[in-house]
Amino acid sequence: MNFINRAIKNVSRRMSKTVLLILTFFLISNLVIIGLGVSKASESAKILTRQKMRAVVTYGLDYNKIWQYADSIEDEDELEEFYNNYPRVRLEEVSAFLQDERVKTANTVNINMWYNDSQNSLDFVHLNNQAEEDIDSNGGQSCWYDDVTGEQTCETYKNPLFLIKSNMFPDMIEFEDGEYQIVSGRFYTQQEIDNGALVCLISENLAALNGVSVGDSITLAVNYLAGYMQQFGVTAEDLENSFEVIGIFSHNQPITPDAPNFNYCYPYENPDNMIFMPSTTIYMAQLPMQQKQFDYYAEMYAGTDKSDDYYNDPANRPSEENMESQMYINDVTLLLNDPMEVEDFVKDYQASLSQFASLSANNEEFNRLAKPLDTLSMYANFIVWLVIINAIVIITLVTALTLKTREYEIGVLLSIGASKFKVIAQFFIELAIVAILGFTLSVVSGSLIAKKIGNTVLEYQIASSEVSQDEDYIYNNNGFDPWNTDYTTDISLEDLVAEYEVRISPIIIGEIYVLGLGIVLISVIIPSFMIMRYNPKKILMNQN
Repeated sequence: MNFINRAIKNVSRRMSKTVLLILTFFLISNLVIIGLGVSKASESAKILTRQKMRAVVTYGLDYNKIWQYADSIEDEDELEEFYNNYPRVRLEEVSAFLQDERVKTANTVNINMWYNDSQNSLDFVHLNNQAEEDIDSNGGQSCWYDDVTGEQTCETYKNPLFLIKSNMFPDMIEFEDGEYQIVSGRFYTQQEIDNGALVCLISENLAALNGVSVGDSITLAVNYLAGYMQQFGVTAEDLENSFEVIGIFSHNQPITPDAPNFNYCYPYENPDNMIFMPSTTIYMAQLPMQQKQFDYYAEMYAGTDKSDDYYNDPANRPSEENMESQMYINDVTLLLNDPMEVEDFVKDYQASLSQFASLSANNEEFNRLAKPLDTLSMYANFIVWLVIINAIVIITLVTALTLKTREYEIGVLLSIGASKFKVIAQFFIELAIVAILGFTLSVVSGSLIAKKIGNTVLEYQIASSEVSQDEDYIYNNNGFDPWNTDYTTDISLEDLVAEYEVRISPIIIGEIYVLGLGIVLISVIIPSFMIMRYNPKKILMNQN
């Protein structure tokens, strides 16, 4: 261990040189700490913000591709054939995604407004606001023209009371995310979806108001019997169905009197009046009305110049057998387990998508807002590597000059039997001691400087990049938007900046020491190689 003792003595003996080297490493380390601190703060802000976002991917059709392809078709028969077989999202494609262990569930949501039955047996949860008073006092007028006589008919419009939210899969993002929780019963199954079973889930407040429990039935109407429906032969019985309540849920979106739009909130906009059921259930509930409308137009157009191929084809008549072909899916939102898996998930499936399909991570806005952080991280990393390269060059040059003046010492050590490895190790330890002292001193000063500089540079970068938050007006009631089927998380530049904090963590400090000792090792090995290629005799003869 003599080479360690010699290294320590040499450091303490050449104090002026030691102080200059400590100062050099101190300055280098401060610059590296600032660069690493800013870079890691930028990346951490993006990661923390991403982790707070919903892990959703949207699968649907790329309508721009469809329109461009249709415009390129010149033959009319070919174009008609294309429109007759218009691209669509198919359930089997979504089922393939659901087999991926990264996917929790999928939403393809339909929203309908329904009514209580003609006997008013199911009451709705009241808000006792201005909107309800308007409904009770004057309602509204609904007018239409008879297709045959051309005469206008008007009648009092009946307001819908319940919002029906349906899905084609036996789970929903709202329940996975905890916005809604099943407090009694269960969610509907795949078998009930396939069969179009008349089942539903209602809120606990709606259940309590009407004295309904799991296993009971409620009666709902898909529409009210307006006058124009009677021309199709539609009756009240065609519009009403009895639904088994298989589940009761709670929610965390109550509408309170202090909500900005409270007085204008209609009953169906109250989450307590929301009802969940399979999309196929809605199809089956509307089937009698749809069939009578189809039969009416098929008979009216038969044998006339207005003959429509659609109504002339019995295969187009709505029925339980052709339910799947009659139900169109515009797009599907996939909920993944981890927000950090979103981009990789899209990349994995992108190449296997069909011609007109689209798989989007919905991260365009995130990437746009994160641009200042990306630029800041890029500059910070550039500075770190620039400092490291310059440090290697400078320290190597200093070491080379030092070793040149110590050739005699090296020759003596080698001649008395010291190995070349121990000689190089001695020089490494000498420089490492000085470097560690400089790095240790820089930890405190670098931590203070990095935070101040990091915040200042970020503010400048945001101002110079001219990134702003697009503000769209969204109508909602105390945060609840009944029509919203966009499950992506809205973020702002402020959300990203709020997560940005330059902190010199133990990991960064460890990286500083590792990088510093790496610089020392390279700076010692390069000049030592030039000297150590000689034998001791030649070194001493050159000195003489």
